[in-house]
Amino acid sequence: MRLNLFLAFIIAALNVVWNYPIFWAGSTPYKGSIERGYAYMARFLSHSPDPWSWNPLQYCGLPTQFVYLPALPYFTAFWISILPWFDPTQIYRVIVAIAACLGPAAVFLFVRTFTASRPSAFGAALLVTFISPLYLLIHTIDNDRGIQQIPWRLQVMVKYGEGPHTVGFVLLLGSLIASFHAAKSKDFRSIFLAAVMMAFTVLTNWVAGLALAICTVLLLLAMAGGKEFERRRVLVAGVLGYALSSFWLTPTFIATMAFNWPQDAFGYKMQMKESSLLLLLFAGLALIRLVFSKLPNHRYLGFLCTCLYAFGLMVACFYNFNINTIPESRRYAMEYEFFLILTFVELVRAAVHSKKWWITWPAMLGMLVTLLWVTPEATKFLSHRWDKWYTTGTTSSVEYQTALKLNQMHQSGRVFVSGGTKFRLNSWFDEPQVGGVFETGLRNRLPVDMAYQIRTDIESNSGQEAENTIWQLRAMAVDLAVIHGPKSAEYYRDFKFPKKLENVLPATPLADDDYLYQVPRSPLAFLIQENEFPMKAPNRGRMRLLEPYINAMDNPARPKLQWQWLANDHLRVTGDIPAGLSVALAVNFAGGWRADQTGTAIPVLENTLGFITLRPTAANNTTIDLHYRAGWEPKSFAAISLAAWIYSILRLRRERQLKT
Repeated sequence: MRLNLFLAFIIAALNVVWNYPIFWAGSTPYKGSIERGYAYMARFLSHSPDPWSWNPLQYCGLPTQFVYLPALPYFTAFWISILPWFDPTQIYRVIVAIAACLGPAAVFLFVRTFTASRPSAFGAALLVTFISPLYLLIHTIDNDRGIQQIPWRLQVMVKYGEGPHTVGFVLLLGSLIASFHAAKSKDFRSIFLAAVMMAFTVLTNWVAGLALAICTVLLLLAMAGGKEFERRRVLVAGVLGYALSSFWLTPTFIATMAFNWPQDAFGYKMQMKESSLLLLLFAGLALIRLVFSKLPNHRYLGFLCTCLYAFGLMVACFYNFNINTIPESRRYAMEYEFFLILTFVELVRAAVHSKKWWITWPAMLGMLVTLLWVTPEATKFLSHRWDKWYTTGTTSSVEYQTALKLNQMHQSGRVFVSGGTKFRLNSWFDEPQVGGVFETGLRNRLPVDMAYQIRTDIESNSGQEAENTIWQLRAMAVDLAVIHGPKSAEYYRDFKFPKKLENVLPATPLADDDYLYQVPRSPLAFLIQENEFPMKAPNRGRMRLLEPYINAMDNPARPKLQWQWLANDHLRVTGDIPAGLSVALAVNFAGGWRADQTGTAIPVLENTLGFITLRPTAANNTTIDLHYRAGWEPKSFAAISLAAWIYSILRLRRERQLKT
């Protein structure tokens, strides 16, 4: 065991030395990365760690629990609080880079666990370190290399910011190793370790979590009938793993993610093509399982082949036919490549150990041909490595300069930014904005839908589209809007018609083709009559539904309200409230909001925009305090999780006492 850990350490150290530029500070050449978006989550949690509180910074507000899965943001937040003088993004980057370097080491331990062969394990780890067969197999991925000749597992991290998936992949391998040991062992400790690894995999990344579910099912199928492999123990570990993580993975959380995921995956729908591919997937898995049921000495190879087929089918169908077997099938390319390499290594190992020359020699020839085929890929990485890689000072970027300008203006409402700025803004400053990073946790998707309409509305000489845009911005309490034109240094430049607000709103130039527009005063809280709410959520073609709502906002005959965020989860509204009027708040409704008017509870309702409506009592100079606190469900499941942890610790302690 010590020798295995030492070799794993050597492999990880080799990856650190070989890939040290991924640890560098500053802005990378890839402006499309959403790395800083994940860093914002950690930065926010470093000073607001309460998971049952409210996050007012993005998407017009959302519960902290629904910002993202907790493992990586909280772990990064811990180090941010210890090292406050470092840029949060740099701390996040180091953590993710360490995970990337641990990946090949995890591969070594994985192969060593399932085969007991150190040469195979070491060879697999080296192949994962230096080659990427995906470039040879999928033309689209080959064209997506960017400026670097680096393996795909590193490319998705540095180019796109797939940090959580990178960490989740390492935990996925650890979960499979722990599950294998749990099935082979007799003690509770191995079950607990497998449960913890499963829990942390899912709590890190949804893609890795679903990959773990697929791999675990295929592992149980492949090992059916194997000696000393108790599948029941793996199932127990899975149930315990959910219990340990249920403090976060509540039914509402899971349902929200499951409902939103297809929408966020470019509008995934289960239609005829997707259904046919799923049937093909299940049929292929059944056939592979049938073949290997006749080869009981090759259960591990059968497991690899089923995983290779499952992930390979999803990835190949997306890149070759643009069909998603499941939402975001393309993101499983990392798993596909991993199982492709491991299947190759295991086929070679099985052939070498075969006593039949007509198997061994052709296999050795096939191995030689394959290695020659992939050698150019390894040569590119070995020769070029990180020679074109560089980082620059963050403060010189257009995104930072835009964020700094917004922060200096001290507006009372929200800001509307798009493209890379919306991903990066809150990694620097606590500026409330309409957009954000992770949409899958949203219960109210109106901010996302309106932002899309604002960026893509058609242009018309009538000026109606400009008016529609202003109405939508004001409905979301936006004071300032930044629009990037086609000549901007901003990477995305995602406005279809960036000039539609020109000569309509006051504009301040920021940089080359970047403009800051001052939106008419958009109060977060104002008085309204019930018939002035839109009859239903407005969208393209029915923006006129917003007109009475905006008129109520501007009604000079009504008293103006004052508002102030006293804390992330505490909003105070003050002012005169005449009889017959309600209070409209441009804050997302959630079941945890409670309001009291001078100590008396008042109703908190959801309006047609998905925002909060209050029904106060008529009064002069009154004060309304809103507090957000998660309801019974997260607290109940937190109790379940706590009970599971206490039970596990007591069980481990008792098991240890019995052994001594």
